[in-house]
Amino acid sequence: MKTQKATASFILLKQVTNTEGKFAIRLIIYSNGKKKRYTTSYFISEEDWEKLFKKNLKDRHLKELRTALEAIRARAESIFDKMEVFSFTAFAKEFFAQPDQDQQNQRNPTIKLLFDQYITRLKNNGQAGTAISYQTTINSLEKFRADALLHDVTSDFLQSYENHLSAAGKSNTTIGIYMRQLRAVINQAIKNKQLSPDNYPFASYSIPSGRNIKKALSDDDLSKLLNHNPTNLAHQKALDFWIFSYLCGGMNFADIAHLKPENIDDDYLVFTRQKTIRTKKKNQSAIRVGLPQKAKEIIEKYKNNDEDNPFLFSILLPNLSPLQEKYRIQKFIKWVNKQMEAVRQELDIKINLATYSARHTFSTRLMRKGVPTSFIKEALGHSSVATTEAYLGSFSDDTKMDYAKLLMEDTETENH
Repeated sequence: MKTQKATASFILLKQVTNTEGKFAIRLIIYSNGKKKRYTTSYFISEEDWEKLFKKNLKDRHLKELRTALEAIRARAESIFDKMEVFSFTAFAKEFFAQPDQDQQNQRNPTIKLLFDQYITRLKNNGQAGTAISYQTTINSLEKFRADALLHDVTSDFLQSYENHLSAAGKSNTTIGIYMRQLRAVINQAIKNKQLSPDNYPFASYSIPSGRNIKKALSDDDLSKLLNHNPTNLAHQKALDFWIFSYLCGGMNFADIAHLKPENIDDDYLVFTRQKTIRTKKKNQSAIRVGLPQKAKEIIEKYKNNDEDNPFLFSILLPNLSPLQEKYRIQKFIKWVNKQMEAVRQELDIKINLATYSARHTFSTRLMRKGVPTSFIKEALGHSSVATTEAYLGSFSDDTKMDYAKLLMEDTETENH
């Protein structure tokens, strides 16, 4: 029986979307009545997909996308021509190889392509939140210099981009995030031998560091909050989850959302941070925090009673994709922050009561009480004491004043 020649085309996969709600474009290969799909780094709206292959296409970006897809198809067909007998396995091996004689667009790709590939890997790894963050960075870079190539990124490019962000009102913290993510993509390009280490742009450029703005409550404001009993049920629920975070080691709300009944071990919560759960750290250990009585009461009050839902609380639902989980958590955090802002105004508290302030208040209060930084490090799930020290920052003004008074206490007593 004669082997039929394989054919290549593209389909719109509506089951897979990016952060902008666009659909994934997949390469599809047909041979002998069988077909297989292969990932591309491209996403498109359904409306633009209908226009993409029409003869009278005028949109510049769609034309560039069509050219890129046609190059993919041409590469696939060139592989078909070299194969005496078509094999999906052999095709994939050849198609995804990166030979030295590869085309110029592989040796000097656009920064957007590198980001798209990086984001795709993050999504495939279930790191939806990180993927969203990297998408924000490439959106910013595209506004600064659209279609910038890998070799365009020099130390001067980085400084110009920083100046552009500063002029747009971005904080040093935000600039630092964008730059570190661009650095990660550049590092990957060096690993893939697309860029020589000799041309590393960050060698002579320093990423600005953000100012550590204190977000922890004073003892008086914390007392107001812990003793507050709102009549508004929404305010009460938001406050309860804020207090739960504070009492349980400053637990991040993403970790709260992912808790399951099996994370409770008598008087303790034992869990691994979602932020690091997919890392390859060899010595990663679970966090174990004590459960005060108030925290137990909050669990009992809000625990999920749906047998089909595996989570301790009903923030998440079963069988969600990582991206859907991320969106639900973000929605819950936004809701809590809105309710806590109303509580803040009611109690006349100056510090923002967003969810992260519970984590900062937990760590800073322990520091003020003289608790060892090593313990705070373990509770927060930091990888090193240095990270915790940078997180805690300096002491509060009240603490500085108390220490200043100590300088005169003994001398004043002696004079009297």
